[in-house]
Amino acid sequence: MAASSLHTPSSTFSASIAAPPLKSCFRRRSHSLKMSAVIRAAEIDTSLSPRVCSVKPSKTVAITDQAMALVQSGVPVIRLAAGEPDFDTPALISEAGINAIREGHTRYTPNAGTMELRKAICHKLKEENGLTYTPDQVLVSNGAKQSIVQAVLAVCSPGDEVVIPAPFWVSYPEMARLADAVPVILPTKISENFLLDPKLLASKLNEKSRLLILCSPSNPTGSVYPKKLLEEIANVVAKFPRLLVLSDEIYEHIIYSPATHTSFASLPGMWERTLTGQRLF
Repeated sequence: MAASSLHTPSSTFSASIAAPPLKSCFRRRSHSLKMSAVIRAAEIDTSLSPRVCSVKPSKTVAITDQAMALVQSGVPVIRLAAGEPDFDTPALISEAGINAIREGHTRYTPNAGTMELRKAICHKLKEENGLTYTPDQVLVSNGAKQSIVQAVLAVCSPGDEVVIPAPFWVSYPEMARLADAVPVILPTKISENFLLDPKLLASKLNEKSRLLILCSPSNPTGSVYPKKLLEEIANVVAKFPRLLVLSDEIYEHIIYSPATHTSFASLPGMWERTLTGQRLF
């Protein structure tokens, strides 16, 4: 008898394996070789699903990879693709992470995030954004991209339309396609600071419209939606019962006076239909 074991963080599984007679081994080996030859002779289908094939590669990643290749070849490059600081992680944050590991904070946490963190987020949203949430209404993720794609997948069905003002973060349309939804791109004008025109929005909405993605401050333009304009957009949204709003606010602290940030969910009647995405600094 021979024993093998598989170890996981929570338990250990053991299995016993009985050794077959030697003659039987040779017969099985011969049969296995014949089957392998048949499999090699046939064409193996390694195609990807239509859903995955519909998603285009990230242009941000492509440009970042190209910039890194140039740097490695000795070419001086100013990288403006990925939103990554040009300085190291502050020592205070690094030490906090190291201490957490030393103190044993390396186990699985609740799927939504630790209760302490979610309570702190609720406090932040109340104090800074005028939004009232309970910890069970907060979901912590590994980053804004994960939160946004999960939100899109959670609320969109095949054939739904996801409305996206342009210019936009390159991942928005691909997230819609991943959910078998249809991205609907609405152009904006430089003369209007690349802000969405409520009249244009109203003309493009229909019974298939499921999600409006608003990013303020905007990636990539940096434009900040004034509260008055957001109120006009909210009045349009309120006329479509199926329409939800994904408010991407991860750059809320990167603004310049006299601009001020307004959370879309803080507007009358919008809390119930808004998914708010923010970044923890």
